[in-house]
Amino acid sequence: LTGMSCLAYMGQAVFAGATRNKTLPDFISCFARHVGECERTGRNGSTANYRMAYRMLVRYVGGGKLPPEQFTAEWLEHYERWLLARGLGTNSVVFHMRSLRAVYNRAVEQGLFPAAGSNPFRRRLIKQVATRKRALPRETLRRIGGADLSALHPKYALARDLFMFSFYTRGMSFVDMIYLRKSDVRDGVLTYRRKKTGQTLSLRVEAPLQKIIDRYDSDSPYVLPVLTAEPLTFYVARHSWATLARDCGTPLTVISAGMGHTSERTTRVYLAQLDRSVIDKANRKIINL
Repeated sequence: LTGMSCLAYMGQAVFAGATRNKTLPDFISCFARHVGECERTGRNGSTANYRMAYRMLVRYVGGGKLPPEQFTAEWLEHYERWLLARGLGTNSVVFHMRSLRAVYNRAVEQGLFPAAGSNPFRRRLIKQVATRKRALPRETLRRIGGADLSALHPKYALARDLFMFSFYTRGMSFVDMIYLRKSDVRDGVLTYRRKKTGQTLSLRVEAPLQKIIDRYDSDSPYVLPVLTAEPLTFYVARHSWATLARDCGTPLTVISAGMGHTSERTTRVYLAQLDRSVIDKANRKIINL
């Protein structure tokens, strides 16, 4: 995406969905609103997935709009062929088509997009294909877990331990592992809430798992040494950039453009929510009689 399309569709204001489109219905706008809803409700996994599907869709339409009369079964077929031509596998195409269907159904339900006379997805079979199983034999897992990596860089041992940690915790996802806190382990039981689904799971900490936990015991509140006390999310990077830009005396107009905001008012509100250390420092001088 370049130029106007990048600003219009990748900016923060689009995903935020602050105002409802009062002009003609547009599926692209509905999709952007759906991404914003997922983000505001804390569905991190869904946000990432829908944003990925959204960006691919915007690339296909070339930064334009997608009105109801164009969103047809024939259009979906052309889009599917385009995805396959880009080298995407069958299951990846299924992922994108399912995302479109979910957003379409949601938009119709909310009255943001008119229901077509014939549902464009009605006769489309969206089915994944079986993939090759990638399970490792017991002996291979035993060799990985017991490998002596002391002569290599510590990152290799950490990578191995993260892999085995997931295995010992019934396949815990990476994002759930790195956010595990020591307080999540009590009386030999590890309890956590999945980032993707919100489901709470519990399991007993067996000896091999406890060994890894003990290996990385430190002053950090986290079980594993991936995050610091301040989680390194993309929001942290965004906030850090804005804060440093402000502290360097960068004009508000430049900060606003750099962050993709559609108005300087949005940037003022954003900066007001950031670190207030400057205000606190000024206040300390004032009240120090």
